[in-house]
Amino acid sequence: MAWCPKCKNEYREGITHCPDCDIDLVEELLPEQEEDFEIPEDFEFPEDFDPAAILDEPKEKPAYVKAYKSPEERYADMRSSAWTFVSVGGIGLVIMILALTGVLTFPFHDFALIVMLLLFAGFFAGGMVSFQSAKKLKLLAASEHAFIEKVTDWYHLEGIHAEAVTALDVSLPEELFYLRRYEAVSELIREHFPDIQEDLLNKLASDFCEEA
Repeated sequence: MAWCPKCKNEYREGITHCPDCDIDLVEELLPEQEEDFEIPEDFEFPEDFDPAAILDEPKEKPAYVKAYKSPEERYADMRSSAWTFVSVGGIGLVIMILALTGVLTFPFHDFALIVMLLLFAGFFAGGMVSFQSAKKLKLLAASEHAFIEKVTDWYHLEGIHAEAVTALDVSLPEELFYLRRYEAVSELIREHFPDIQEDLLNKLASDFCEEA
Protein backbone atom coordinates (compact mmCIF):
# COMPACT_ATOMS: atom_id res chain seq x y z
CA MET A 1 0.00 0.00 0.00
CA ALA A 2 1.10 3.59 -0.65
CA TRP A 3 0.22 6.80 1.08
CA CYS A 4 0.04 10.45 0.13
CA PRO A 5 2.26 12.43 2.54
CA LYS A 6 0.07 15.51 2.15
CA CYS A 7 -3.59 14.42 2.26
CA LYS A 8 -2.82 11.12 4.04
CA ASN A 9 -4.99 9.11 1.61
CA GLU A 10 -4.17 5.44 1.10
CA TYR A 11 -3.81 4.02 -2.39
CA ARG A 12 -3.74 0.45 -3.68
CA GLU A 13 -0.62 -1.14 -5.10
CA GLY A 14 0.46 0.10 -8.50
CA ILE A 15 -0.42 3.72 -7.92
CA THR A 16 2.61 5.92 -7.30
CA HIS A 17 1.23 9.45 -7.64
CA CYS A 18 -1.55 11.34 -5.83
CA PRO A 19 -3.80 12.98 -8.44
CA ASP A 20 -5.31 15.39 -5.91
CA CYS A 21 -2.08 16.74 -4.41
CA ASP A 22 0.09 16.11 -7.49
CA ILE A 23 2.92 14.59 -5.48
CA ASP A 24 4.51 11.13 -5.36
CA LEU A 25 3.25 8.59 -2.85
CA VAL A 26 5.36 7.09 -0.06
CA GLU A 27 5.36 3.60 1.42
CA GLU A 28 5.07 4.81 5.00
CA LEU A 29 3.83 7.99 6.64
CA LEU A 30 6.28 9.72 8.94
CA PRO A 31 5.13 10.93 12.39
CA GLU A 32 3.73 14.42 12.20
CA GLN A 33 5.91 17.16 13.61
CA GLU A 34 4.72 20.35 15.14
CA GLU A 35 5.20 23.35 12.93
CA ASP A 36 7.66 25.93 14.14
CA PHE A 37 6.07 29.14 15.32
CA GLU A 38 7.40 32.09 13.39
CA ILE A 39 7.18 35.65 14.67
CA PRO A 40 6.23 38.15 11.94
CA GLU A 41 9.10 40.36 10.85
CA ASP A 42 7.19 43.56 11.60
CA PHE A 43 6.28 42.47 15.15
CA GLU A 44 7.79 44.56 17.95
CA PHE A 45 8.00 43.47 21.59
CA PRO A 46 7.18 46.03 24.29
CA GLU A 47 10.17 47.84 25.75
CA ASP A 48 9.62 46.26 29.18
CA PHE A 49 9.19 42.72 27.77
CA ASP A 50 11.22 40.20 29.79
CA PRO A 51 10.98 36.52 28.66
CA ALA A 52 12.68 35.34 31.87
CA ALA A 53 9.97 36.98 33.96
CA ILE A 54 7.31 35.00 32.09
CA LEU A 55 9.14 31.71 32.59
CA ASP A 56 9.79 32.41 36.27
CA GLU A 57 6.30 33.70 37.03
CA PRO A 58 4.68 31.38 39.59
CA LYS A 59 1.39 29.86 38.61
CA GLU A 60 -1.47 30.92 40.83
CA LYS A 61 -2.85 27.99 42.77
CA PRO A 62 -6.60 27.73 43.20
CA ALA A 63 -7.71 28.69 46.67
CA TYR A 64 -8.81 25.74 48.72
CA VAL A 65 -11.91 26.25 50.83
CA LYS A 66 -12.80 23.55 53.32
CA ALA A 67 -16.35 22.28 53.53
CA TYR A 68 -18.45 23.93 56.21
CA LYS A 69 -19.12 21.99 59.38
CA SER A 70 -21.67 23.04 61.96
CA PRO A 71 -20.49 23.74 65.53
CA GLU A 72 -22.12 20.48 66.62
CA GLU A 73 -20.17 18.50 64.01
CA ARG A 74 -16.88 20.16 64.98
CA TYR A 75 -17.62 19.53 68.65
CA ALA A 76 -18.37 15.85 67.97
CA ASP A 77 -15.15 15.43 65.95
CA MET A 78 -13.03 17.14 68.59
CA ARG A 79 -14.58 15.14 71.43
CA SER A 80 -14.07 11.88 69.53
CA SER A 81 -10.41 12.71 68.97
CA ALA A 82 -10.04 13.63 72.64
CA TRP A 83 -11.44 10.28 73.79
CA THR A 84 -9.11 8.45 71.39
CA PHE A 85 -6.00 10.25 72.68
CA VAL A 86 -6.99 9.87 76.33
CA SER A 87 -7.82 6.17 75.94
CA VAL A 88 -4.62 5.30 74.09
CA GLY A 89 -2.51 7.46 76.39
CA GLY A 90 -4.14 6.16 79.57
CA ILE A 91 -3.84 2.50 78.66
CA GLY A 92 -0.25 3.02 77.52
CA LEU A 93 0.65 4.80 80.75
CA VAL A 94 -0.74 1.98 82.88
CA ILE A 95 1.14 -0.66 80.89
CA MET A 96 4.43 1.28 81.00
CA ILE A 97 4.13 1.87 84.78
CA LEU A 98 3.49 -1.84 85.35
CA ALA A 99 6.49 -2.65 83.18
CA LEU A 100 8.77 -0.25 85.04
CA THR A 101 7.67 -1.61 88.43
CA GLY A 102 8.34 -5.21 87.32
CA VAL A 103 4.70 -6.35 87.30
CA LEU A 104 4.87 -6.86 83.53
CA THR A 105 7.92 -7.99 81.63
CA PHE A 106 8.95 -6.64 78.20
CA PRO A 107 12.16 -7.29 76.24
CA PHE A 108 13.12 -3.61 76.44
CA HIS A 109 15.61 -1.63 78.49
CA ASP A 110 14.31 0.78 81.11
CA PHE A 111 15.32 3.72 78.90
CA ALA A 112 13.03 2.51 76.08
CA LEU A 113 10.19 2.02 78.58
CA ILE A 114 10.67 5.56 79.89
CA VAL A 115 10.59 6.97 76.34
CA MET A 116 7.33 5.11 75.64
CA LEU A 117 5.97 6.29 78.99
CA LEU A 118 6.62 9.90 77.97
CA LEU A 119 5.05 9.25 74.58
CA PHE A 120 1.84 7.92 76.08
CA ALA A 121 1.84 10.80 78.56
CA GLY A 122 1.92 13.14 75.58
CA PHE A 123 -1.08 11.33 74.07
CA PHE A 124 -2.97 11.65 77.33
CA ALA A 125 -2.13 15.35 77.69
CA GLY A 126 -3.16 15.97 74.07
CA GLY A 127 -6.49 14.32 74.76
CA MET A 128 -7.13 16.55 77.77
CA VAL A 129 -6.32 19.65 75.70
CA SER A 130 -8.75 18.42 73.03
CA PHE A 131 -11.48 18.12 75.67
CA GLN A 132 -10.92 21.76 76.60
CA SER A 133 -11.08 22.78 72.92
CA ALA A 134 -14.30 20.80 72.51
CA LYS A 135 -15.87 22.70 75.40
CA LYS A 136 -14.97 26.00 73.74
CA LEU A 137 -16.57 24.84 70.48
CA LYS A 138 -19.74 23.96 72.34
CA LEU A 139 -19.86 27.46 73.85
CA LEU A 140 -19.28 29.07 70.45
CA ALA A 141 -22.16 27.14 68.88
CA ALA A 142 -24.79 29.53 70.21
CA SER A 143 -23.03 32.63 68.85
CA GLU A 144 -22.44 31.02 65.44
CA HIS A 145 -26.09 29.99 65.15
CA ALA A 146 -27.11 33.53 66.10
CA PHE A 147 -24.87 34.92 63.35
CA ILE A 148 -26.32 32.50 60.78
CA GLU A 149 -29.82 33.55 61.81
CA LYS A 150 -28.80 37.20 61.43
CA VAL A 151 -27.52 36.64 57.88
CA THR A 152 -30.60 34.60 56.97
CA ASP A 153 -32.99 37.28 58.25
CA TRP A 154 -31.07 39.97 56.38
CA TYR A 155 -31.20 37.95 53.17
CA HIS A 156 -34.94 37.35 53.30
CA LEU A 157 -36.14 40.63 54.85
CA GLU A 158 -33.99 42.90 52.68
CA GLY A 159 -35.00 41.21 49.42
CA ILE A 160 -31.42 40.29 48.59
CA HIS A 161 -32.53 37.43 46.37
CA ALA A 162 -34.43 39.80 44.09
CA GLU A 163 -31.48 42.19 44.01
CA ALA A 164 -29.09 39.38 43.06
CA VAL A 165 -31.33 38.10 40.26
CA THR A 166 -32.40 41.43 38.75
CA ALA A 167 -29.18 42.00 36.82
CA LEU A 168 -28.95 38.43 35.51
CA ASP A 169 -29.89 37.29 32.03
CA VAL A 170 -32.86 34.94 32.50
CA SER A 171 -32.20 33.40 29.08
CA LEU A 172 -28.98 31.78 30.33
CA PRO A 173 -28.87 27.97 30.61
CA GLU A 174 -30.06 26.72 34.00
CA GLU A 175 -26.62 25.66 35.23
CA LEU A 176 -24.98 28.95 34.17
CA PHE A 177 -27.84 31.00 35.61
CA TYR A 178 -27.45 29.20 38.96
CA LEU A 179 -23.70 29.87 38.94
CA ARG A 180 -24.17 33.57 38.18
CA ARG A 181 -26.83 33.86 40.89
CA TYR A 182 -24.55 32.07 43.37
CA GLU A 183 -21.71 34.49 42.60
CA ALA A 184 -24.01 37.51 42.97
CA VAL A 185 -25.45 36.31 46.30
CA SER A 186 -21.95 35.51 47.62
CA GLU A 187 -20.71 38.97 46.74
CA LEU A 188 -23.66 40.68 48.41
CA ILE A 189 -23.20 38.65 51.60
CA ARG A 190 -19.47 39.38 51.64
CA GLU A 191 -20.09 43.13 51.22
CA HIS A 192 -22.58 43.24 54.09
CA PHE A 193 -20.71 40.80 56.37
CA PRO A 194 -17.00 41.26 55.50
CA ASP A 195 -15.80 39.15 58.46
CA ILE A 196 -17.75 36.03 57.50
CA GLN A 197 -15.69 32.85 57.14
CA GLU A 198 -15.32 31.60 53.59
CA ASP A 199 -16.70 28.12 54.27
CA LEU A 200 -19.80 29.55 55.97
CA LEU A 201 -20.23 32.05 53.13
CA ASN A 202 -20.24 29.25 50.56
CA LYS A 203 -22.70 27.22 52.64
CA LEU A 204 -25.18 30.08 53.07
CA ALA A 205 -24.94 31.26 49.44
CA SER A 206 -25.59 27.71 48.24
CA ASP A 207 -28.55 27.29 50.61
CA PHE A 208 -30.08 30.61 49.56
CA CYS A 209 -29.77 29.80 45.87
CA GLU A 210 -31.39 26.39 46.31
CA GLU A 211 -34.40 28.02 47.99
CA ALA A 212 -35.38 29.78 44.77
